[in-house]
Amino acid sequence: MQTAEFAVVAILAAFAAADSAKSNSAFKTDVSNYVLDDSSYSYCNPGYPSAQSYVPLPGAKLELVQAVVRHGDRTPVNYIPNDDSTWNCDEIEEETYLHGTGESNKNTTGSFRQVIAIPKWNQKYGFSNRMWQGSCEEGELTDHGKRQHNILGTQLRAIYVDKLGYLSKELNSTDEVYLRTTYIWRTKNSAESLLGALWSKRGIAPKDAILLHTYPKRIETMYGNTDMCPQINTIMAQLVASDGYQKFLRDQGPLMAKLSDIMDVHGSSWKEGWDGHFDVLNARQCHGFKLPCKHVDGVQNSTQCVSAADVTQVSHNANYEWAYKYRDSPQAQNLTRLYIGSFVGTLRDQMQDRITGHTGSLKLALYSAHDTTVWPLLGVLDAGDRQSLWPPYASNLIFELWKQQNGSRVVRVIFNGEVLSLRNAWCDMNACPVEKFFKHIDAFIPSDIANECAK
Repeated sequence: MQTAEFAVVAILAAFAAADSAKSNSAFKTDVSNYVLDDSSYSYCNPGYPSAQSYVPLPGAKLELVQAVVRHGDRTPVNYIPNDDSTWNCDEIEEETYLHGTGESNKNTTGSFRQVIAIPKWNQKYGFSNRMWQGSCEEGELTDHGKRQHNILGTQLRAIYVDKLGYLSKELNSTDEVYLRTTYIWRTKNSAESLLGALWSKRGIAPKDAILLHTYPKRIETMYGNTDMCPQINTIMAQLVASDGYQKFLRDQGPLMAKLSDIMDVHGSSWKEGWDGHFDVLNARQCHGFKLPCKHVDGVQNSTQCVSAADVTQVSHNANYEWAYKYRDSPQAQNLTRLYIGSFVGTLRDQMQDRITGHTGSLKLALYSAHDTTVWPLLGVLDAGDRQSLWPPYASNLIFELWKQQNGSRVVRVIFNGEVLSLRNAWCDMNACPVEKFFKHIDAFIPSDIANECAK
């Protein structure tokens, strides 16, 4: 990645329009026993940990930090026809090259820089009239998303390097950090941006490279792997078919029909949930783009457009839908167990290995993933309503393992800069005894994932 200026001030100024994506009314969806005030919620930017407000546990020693983060701001992953917006992702670039293993001083291919090209449409050939303009792929990390993780890395350095002296000032040994991302490029670039600020003086020599672990898509566990675990789809179908969820869809059906007509989107995925609508509309609001209007025969009809109030209600609906699926529904524990349980087991085993002294010099484990990673984890922990909203871009869920003077260990969980609050207060997330923490999460870790997925 080329050197670029990362500045908090620039982000706040360039993206002041993000405030328009904040909800300002109470939850309106008529769903029994579900009341959620998301009036102060903003999808566009997360809360960041702060060295000023961070307080270490008195009389305890920090032994391990596990950070599970969502990628930063991105372009929509759902495309709508007649999209005339412009997305740019080329201010902060990445250069790559290939070299033989162990040939640290040999650049065998020369460097390359990928350029996303969206040519002007010519009706005789090509499909660029079916794509937005600019220099971004669908679901690509934007320059703002890279800056968000640079800010996060800066904040983590202020805490774990400058304040606590826990992490090394300079990363002389990459054994201190473990990094894993999904195979999707935006999670890789997010991790690069974060670590680039946490240790800003690292070089590009192969010997200094941090190993970036990525599982093949086929065996990924940091989100619901429906290819390997079709039982996830079975449970989800049962959940969608339930009386309560169908009532929810009927209550909000007029809005869904209105938006689908304006945006010209159809199919079951647009009728059984609010993911797509939320993605399309909030991604635009975060950048201050105009909201979609209906097109007739390719011509925009400016009298039929999505309103800001529509986006607010879509956010309400999406927040309800996901909290219901992964925390509140009768199927939530079984669904979450199959969806994210294997990854929960990875986090648990890593903590246990640190306790038994089998992690070597490891101090920081960074997992760069998705909202579909962070949100189910919040469901596993039974997070309170305010922290069970759709995880904003660059959301950060941090697990700290501390050893107390009496030899006992506790786990602290921090989400977007605040100690995690729980719905049923099964433990104090500022200092939860590790035995109690393990007992709770063990209920979500499959003992035989292949067998459970095949049922």
